[in-house]
Amino acid sequence: MNKMHINDFPDEILSSILDYAAQMNAENGVKYTFGLTQAPLPISRTPLTRYIRGPVQPEAQRWDGASTIRGVCTRWHDWAIQNTIKTVSIRRWQGSERWAEIPTRRSSYGAYELMSKPKGSAVYRDPFGFLKSAVKFFAQYPDVAGEVRRMFFDGFHTVETDRMTFDVLRSCRHLTSVSVPWTLLRHGSAQDWIHLLGISSEDDVALKSLELRATCLANAQEKEWSHVENTHPLADPRVSFSHLKRLKIFGNTHLMPIDDEDMFNIARSATRLEEFHLTNLSTVTIAGVMAIVNSSANTLRVLEHSPRSDDGFFHPHPGHLSPETHVCESLASCPRLKDLSISIPSMCACLFSHEEVVWEGECQVRALELCDGDNTSTNESYRAQQAQKSCRLRDVLSSARTLMQNQKRKRKELDIEIFFADCIFNPKERIVHGDFSFAEISSGGAWPMAWEPSAKGPYGSTGVYGKTESSWICVSEDELVRAVEKNWFRL
Repeated sequence: MNKMHINDFPDEILSSILDYAAQMNAENGVKYTFGLTQAPLPISRTPLTRYIRGPVQPEAQRWDGASTIRGVCTRWHDWAIQNTIKTVSIRRWQGSERWAEIPTRRSSYGAYELMSKPKGSAVYRDPFGFLKSAVKFFAQYPDVAGEVRRMFFDGFHTVETDRMTFDVLRSCRHLTSVSVPWTLLRHGSAQDWIHLLGISSEDDVALKSLELRATCLANAQEKEWSHVENTHPLADPRVSFSHLKRLKIFGNTHLMPIDDEDMFNIARSATRLEEFHLTNLSTVTIAGVMAIVNSSANTLRVLEHSPRSDDGFFHPHPGHLSPETHVCESLASCPRLKDLSISIPSMCACLFSHEEVVWEGECQVRALELCDGDNTSTNESYRAQQAQKSCRLRDVLSSARTLMQNQKRKRKELDIEIFFADCIFNPKERIVHGDFSFAEISSGGAWPMAWEPSAKGPYGSTGVYGKTESSWICVSEDELVRAVEKNWFRL
């Protein structure tokens, strides 16, 4: 009887077997990194104890799980490389010391755990060692670099590390997703960005997802950048974002922050974006956001613009648009937009009046004013102006309810939440969450006539994070309008 060798199996079956074996190996492998409580000092008998530093990254666990498979034969080695190095995370070493006794090879951790009396000495470890090794490794093994699809860089914010990051990205020519520090926007040539976007040659694979992360640096790190010239690589017309499907920009910084000019340069060619996320960033105004939206209006499915401040709920001013630009009409006219969370200068019923929109899920709109506010006559009394605002607000809430009902008839669940006048409006339930302490005082205790405690707060749906006792309550929309008409609450 002829015996069938395992390598004679079809590729799909063999791949499933090897994948199962790699998962079992990773399950039984090292999942946590270890450390010691302190460095031993001279003439000191302070006992040292072990502690768990943190979990091993998932991509590292996958690599460890396939380590024994790589040594079996060429076919298995190629499979292991292709399936374990698709995602690579390169992180800065946290701290400049390590314990000499602790092995750097995770496979040796088992012996370390058996030691009842751990000891060791502090030795220096290059915080950029992982990045330097990656530069050498991918340059030496281009075939392996060609298998990487997603790459994540974290903690590298110097001129030197930017150069090394570009070197790694030049070696990995088939990347589809990259997460890099925002400093690469300020340091590097147009050719570096052409390689990053995967458009330098026909053999490259165009980048589909780009994430830029900003953070506040220490004073010493900022001084290094004070002598670096901003090369403005995005201003070069050869740098094209036409193949990009997803763009995410996250985090605030004071050092050469991402601004509207960057958005305008990206919008010049980013005509096929499907997802655009801009969060925790206050240096890009609504003008920069709408430049991206208008450029990819026909393809955009997800739009998130949340320029949160350090106080959480209180968002910074989203900026201004030209008088001829109506942001409500522009957003409602995006034919494929499904997921929306945005901060805009003003809103009106037009935002929710287009029945053909395909919005679904949770929709959050944060606005400072109501549209057409300039049409209010300055000669009218303040109470009359407030009455007009309350009327326009009623129209907005009514349009939001109508849109939710229309989507429900299409079997799409849509939940709209409106942040306006330091309150949170829930049109579906016809209630308003907010701190109405001053309104209650102004009414002499006559308002509100009916209210309930609110689970929301200045931080949105998470309440107050347990910091202080919440003064937020929820009232009906009609009750709030009555307070506005009585001049007890101001919109």
